[in-house]
Amino acid sequence: MTKSLGDRLRKAGIHHYDELIHDQDKDWLIKNFKAEGAAPKYPVNVARLMRNLVWQMKERIAAGEKEFHELIRTYWYMYVKSTLARAGSLSKDTDQYKKLTENIADMVRVFQLMTYKDIGFRDENAANMKVGVNANFIPFSEKLGHFGYLTELQQQHNVSVIALGGQPSVMNVEYFVDDLKKVKSGQVLADRPMMLRLPAPAAKINLRRSFYLYSIVDYDPSGWIIRDAFIKNLNHYKIKNTEVYDLINPDMLTEEQIMLARYPIRAGADMEAKNKKWLADVSARHYKNQKHLIEEKDGKVTLYGLEAESISTLKLTEKLNEVMVPIIGGNEEALKIYEMKNLNQAIKDLIMFKLTHPETEKPHGR
Repeated sequence: MTKSLGDRLRKAGIHHYDELIHDQDKDWLIKNFKAEGAAPKYPVNVARLMRNLVWQMKERIAAGEKEFHELIRTYWYMYVKSTLARAGSLSKDTDQYKKLTENIADMVRVFQLMTYKDIGFRDENAANMKVGVNANFIPFSEKLGHFGYLTELQQQHNVSVIALGGQPSVMNVEYFVDDLKKVKSGQVLADRPMMLRLPAPAAKINLRRSFYLYSIVDYDPSGWIIRDAFIKNLNHYKIKNTEVYDLINPDMLTEEQIMLARYPIRAGADMEAKNKKWLADVSARHYKNQKHLIEEKDGKVTLYGLEAESISTLKLTEKLNEVMVPIIGGNEEALKIYEMKNLNQAIKDLIMFKLTHPETEKPHGR
């Protein structure tokens, strides 16, 4: 059972304050957000202070105040950085802006207290995504450099595309899914009889349908962490029925090409678990050329990876013509059937409405 809002707020350490938190002096801030422990790093609990600042902004907007239609970084400078400085808790060593983005992401995904659009934050990556009529087909890339290619795919096949620009933000995916939801399944089909050439109901895309993802990320642990984070964020926004095709893999290259393009994956204690998980994931796919990315010498195993750019867009297009385009064709037929069902139901609803709601107004002059 989902916990109540009050329970989730308490777990996040959030309370209602009548005072504007960002306007308070040091004594008030320390009194209300005092850090715990014997020797705390800062006078206040930074994470709890950040969450309460954001929550108060959400409360104010819910009460009728204008949305904060700015970047999160702007919010950092306007409200958070100055408050931390006043509390004697601004760090020169820690990236506290990153901590703010992480705390907001936790409020959205972990504690499920809000959405980014509740406050109206601008998405700085908004220009690097497009949604098409075939909204549930999503080629996506780790790097912004591939967005030009993704745009070509979008224009050619009317699919949805997104370039993540590194680790995907929860906000970026939230707004992407919001755009997906705006795609209407209703279409006017020219081959219908004239009397049926009515727009189908403006039914939004069903997020429970199958979504086909085509991944263009580095073939290494870091690339796959980004890949998995994107899928996890989609799952949070109710897109859970996903099929993933990893376009960057060793079977897209010859042995000679692999030997020229491969690079050693960073090892060490901090990478051991990540490397082991990645190797297990890719080994389960049984790529025949994976053997060229593993070397054992003197009892030491070296893993190699491949940059996404090591595979040309020409080869990517050839593979997409094989694994994506035929499914889109099948999807269109299914979509027409779905639309016809919607149209038939709309006609039935219209007939029922006319039968149960007869016109009561008489023509003028009678």
